[in-house]
Amino acid sequence: MPAIQFNRDSMASWYAREHLKTDPGIVAVHYLPANASEREIRLIEVNNLIGDRNDSALEPIDFGVDTGMETAHKLFVLDVTPQQWERIRTAELQLPGNWSLENAIHFTNE
Repeated sequence: MPAIQFNRDSMASWYAREHLKTDPGIVAVHYLPANASEREIRLIEVNNLIGDRNDSALEPIDFGVDTGMETAHKLFVLDVTPQQWERIRTAELQLPGNWSLENAIHFTNE
């Protein structure tokens, strides 16, 4: 039986498109592959239906996926408001840990 291959970029694209389809508040998803391990997917989801958390630290949610299986990986999702996204883009608001916008891939419904 052949081993199941895990393709991080393909999986990230799938998550981004599914989240855009199923959550009406999400207007954009940004996949951040820089500095992430090969089994770690980092997404920033710009959501206009969440409340602004002002200057509180940005904390992504960790969704462990397929734990203990050949396709095991981590999915981190950081929900931000459009205003927070603009502050992240202009480096006024810091991303968590070693997250980076370098080589980010952007997804929208358009």
